[in-house]
Amino acid sequence: MALSGEGVPILLKEAFEYPGFPYTNGLMCRKGRRGARPGPAVRRIEAAGFVVLGTGNVSEACMWMESYNLVYGRSRNPHGLHLSPGGSSGGTAALVAAFGHKPTGGICPNLGTHLDEFHGAVCRICQMGMVCRHAEDLLPLLKIMAGPPDPKEDPLAYEYRPCPVWHGKDVDLGSLTVGCLSFRGGWPTSAMEVLISSIGKGQSLAVERAVEWLRAQGATIHPLYLEDLEVGQWFESWSTRVQGAGTARFREVLCQSKRTFGLAEILRYLMGLSPHTLPALGLAFLEDAVEMISPSMEKRLLQAQEVEQLLRQSFQRCQVLIMPTLPRHGLRHDEPLLRVFDSCFTSIWNAMEFPSTAVPLGLHAGAPVGVQIVSLPNNDELTISIAQKLHAACVARCETPGANER
Repeated sequence: MALSGEGVPILLKEAFEYPGFPYTNGLMCRKGRRGARPGPAVRRIEAAGFVVLGTGNVSEACMWMESYNLVYGRSRNPHGLHLSPGGSSGGTAALVAAFGHKPTGGICPNLGTHLDEFHGAVCRICQMGMVCRHAEDLLPLLKIMAGPPDPKEDPLAYEYRPCPVWHGKDVDLGSLTVGCLSFRGGWPTSAMEVLISSIGKGQSLAVERAVEWLRAQGATIHPLYLEDLEVGQWFESWSTRVQGAGTARFREVLCQSKRTFGLAEILRYLMGLSPHTLPALGLAFLEDAVEMISPSMEKRLLQAQEVEQLLRQSFQRCQVLIMPTLPRHGLRHDEPLLRVFDSCFTSIWNAMEFPSTAVPLGLHAGAPVGVQIVSLPNNDELTISIAQKLHAACVARCETPGANER
């Protein structure tokens, strides 16, 4: 497919800088701020002919599973205004209704986003990606965006990965090996595992539908169990990788300053005086708690490496993994506050810098369901190609809200 977007409208996440557009990252301390110059990824998109129409809402500082902040308010799911469209890119997801791709960490430059001041591992862990209405649009867009920034523009451009080699080969499903992740059930293997939701019926059926179609095409399916892969440690591994990268503390990101807040901010929140949302405050104080009760960073990094090694070993017999994007679908507003650790289903792949393609599989009980396809770094083309085949076979699909009511 030609890499041309001549005249095609596109939306940016509000955390991307664009001349004259709001550029707050959902932070009240940045309210009124507007972008001046687009970063390299956005300039590449425009050079390919795409037309930037506007921006979509985000969670506060792009660090929550629901797109809600005090600058713009709350994004709602077009399949039900009482439902969340997710986060941190829920605004664009709700507008597009989406296939999504989180690229291999470090193949797209974060310059010109709210991550400008963060380098090192963070520029790979917090990797920008894209959401599209059609699966076949993901790879052409990724090819446009990929590649490190110009060293003249970013002296730390060497921290990014080089642009992948695009093979352009059609994936042979008959030779594909797929690891299907699920819970075995029974007694939890760790205390943290208790805090992760079981996989709901809608998401289980979505995985089953995708896996059975792949099996019918000749793919080999290996069942894998989340308990064996230390799922209870995934959230901690992600947290360790972010904190171990030497980045600013989350409250400093929230305040855009070294002058931050203490416990009194909770009282301000209860009085309706805080400029922050409850999830953002919760994550800031959770960061404190983790540091207080956890072992040294050196030991935490060793523990994270052990968990990550288990996950890498699963790819010794599987080319890709397939699992729900989150354990439960159709989350109501603020429900993620009760399911904080469910975020590990996606955050672990950020921490490991693995590519992950989100694939919608229609509706269950009126709300969207979906799976993610994960592989080793630089296998973006493989995960996206599988999503394309699921889409072409009408197994994967974006449902138009209200279409069945007409």
